[in-house]
Amino acid sequence: MRGGLRVALAGATGTLGREVLTVLEERRFPVSELVPFASAHSTGADVEFGDNVIPVQTELPSLRSVDLLIVCTPAEAAMELVRQALRAEVPCIDCSGALAGSEEVPLLVAELSAPGAALGAPAVASPAGPALAWALVLSALDRAAQLHRVVGTVLRSAAMAGGAGIEALSRETIALLSQREPPEPQVFPGQVAFDCVPTVGEQAGVGGGLGGETPPEAALARDLQRLLGRPVPMAATVVQVPTFVGDGSALAVEMVRSLELGELAGVFEKAPGVELWTRDRVGPTTRDTSGRDVALVSRLRRDPSVENGLLLWVAADPVRLSAANAVKLAEARLRLH
Repeated sequence: MRGGLRVALAGATGTLGREVLTVLEERRFPVSELVPFASAHSTGADVEFGDNVIPVQTELPSLRSVDLLIVCTPAEAAMELVRQALRAEVPCIDCSGALAGSEEVPLLVAELSAPGAALGAPAVASPAGPALAWALVLSALDRAAQLHRVVGTVLRSAAMAGGAGIEALSRETIALLSQREPPEPQVFPGQVAFDCVPTVGEQAGVGGGLGGETPPEAALARDLQRLLGRPVPMAATVVQVPTFVGDGSALAVEMVRSLELGELAGVFEKAPGVELWTRDRVGPTTRDTSGRDVALVSRLRRDPSVENGLLLWVAADPVRLSAANAVKLAEARLRLH
């Protein structure tokens, strides 16, 4: 495409990387050349983009002539890629989570009006899907009534563990339906098919036989406080559930000011990146979120146990949200320059 950008995509064969490719196409991002690469596990693989089938490189290509790098690899592989991009003076959007905790790196959600100075940073971080969904909803509530405290539970789909997670759940499900022993868990801490696992990752030890928060729980609270711009008291529990795509969250929110339920509906109807579910009184289910760029909100009701308390359900496709956010941030940076 004339006037387009040469875009490098790290982790191009993974679940998130392939979703980024889909969003780049759907949003007609001006790509003149795509440079997909991944680990040696993807040797011989290719990706489809537009009318082209492009071989995936398994060695880090030269970034000197690249206009943008999007990183969709696991966090442990991302830091060296970011360093290479910085040395080559190539703008980088990190979706791996590796940079999310660094105060020197802007953590951005496109719908929340990132300032130009942050968009123009050499590297920016996109939060993980659950933090994206919560941030869109909680930012709207914070603007309307000021958050005082948030407690929530994330029902995490297999897609958050990438293609390996989806494949592991599929194998376990087929084995159990065939009345065979499921394979030994390698991706998740225990068998997931037809079950729920209440611990995702190693718990931080706090002594006395008690367990602390897990890395996904700690990262969710940390990222949200960065995105909200202040230390709102927050606690999260992440539970692995036997679904292939889409996450659901049950939130209990305490606010400084009271809002009538009618006002709350108006808050969410105006909030960018949020859709108030009115199609029926049952959903949205996690499956309803597949391929959608918004956080779906329903079951708004008073929390009778606390003053100015609100209970609600948030459902979102975390992989799609992450991919869409990365591309929207790239679009905003392009407009900036």
